[in-house]
Amino acid sequence: MKQQLKVAMLRVLRDAGGPIGSARIAEDIRLYGIDLGPRSVRLRLKELASEGLVAESRRGRGGGRTITNKGVAEIGDALVQDRVGFASAKIDSLACRTSFDPASGKGDVVLNLSTMHASLVRPALREMLPVFTTSFSMGKYACVFEPGTRVGNFVVPSGRVAIGTVCSVTVNGVLLSRGIPTVSKFGGVLEIFNHEPLRFTDVIYYESTSLDPLTVFIKGGLTSLDKIWKTGAGRIGASFREVPTCMLPLVAETLDQLEAVGLGCVLIIGKPNRPVLGFPVSEGRTGLILAGGLNPLAAVEQSGVSPGNSAMAEIYDFAKLETYDELAERFGVKLP
Repeated sequence: MKQQLKVAMLRVLRDAGGPIGSARIAEDIRLYGIDLGPRSVRLRLKELASEGLVAESRRGRGGGRTITNKGVAEIGDALVQDRVGFASAKIDSLACRTSFDPASGKGDVVLNLSTMHASLVRPALREMLPVFTTSFSMGKYACVFEPGTRVGNFVVPSGRVAIGTVCSVTVNGVLLSRGIPTVSKFGGVLEIFNHEPLRFTDVIYYESTSLDPLTVFIKGGLTSLDKIWKTGAGRIGASFREVPTCMLPLVAETLDQLEAVGLGCVLIIGKPNRPVLGFPVSEGRTGLILAGGLNPLAAVEQSGVSPGNSAMAEIYDFAKLETYDELAERFGVKLP
């Protein structure tokens, strides 16, 4: 079996959160550029099982396959060239599955999921809420999932909770639904001074990585969200997009509608064909800088709580989200 196919199947099984069947695996490996039918996937699963990388499970409806500890180790040992570009492919796949319409306020958005011990949910919310009151989060919505709750293919582990925040890939999906193709270039650490974007200090290009850049930067302690709402200066996670200049009026209208429904995240709309914060833009395109959806969780990481952050995790119904002030009231956390 080709290494790329093996790694893709194992990654899908690892990220599923429970047993899944060949039809779902066939669907998910398409985001890695692999087109196989369920029957072919079943044959490959037998090969992986013979190597001890996957196991059969009877849990769930109809059971399915799960990854073994040996399979997880195999992913870690995979050659870097077999994994680069996975982040970019996942962005495009999730954008296609996003159905949110800002005009009606209905449809599915892309969620980041962050897990932590159930006892830490209130301290985490205390750190997150100030970020929601700034313009440096992906809107004002989030959700808290109790232990055992299923979110797509992810099941919240026993004794832990998951906090969902809206991912900025939602913007890609909304624009795509209106015929506007968006190119996601990189994620980075954006320095803020006097409450305004100043410069990127670190970046990772999506086409060159298998990891979500903002997750890497947050875990590396490169953000400082707590300082911004106190002093107006600090560092946040942000991403760089490009849109066709010829569609800029519709882009602006769509972004205004997202802002109106509480999903604003645009920090800068550049000028056609002009660099944005020193980064060049392709001919015929305009650059956008968006605040990272994981920024509220970056503040949690800075406080000493270390959540397990999974960017671009699942598709979720926008109607089931809560505003940050609703969450504050429900959990008895005082707003800043």
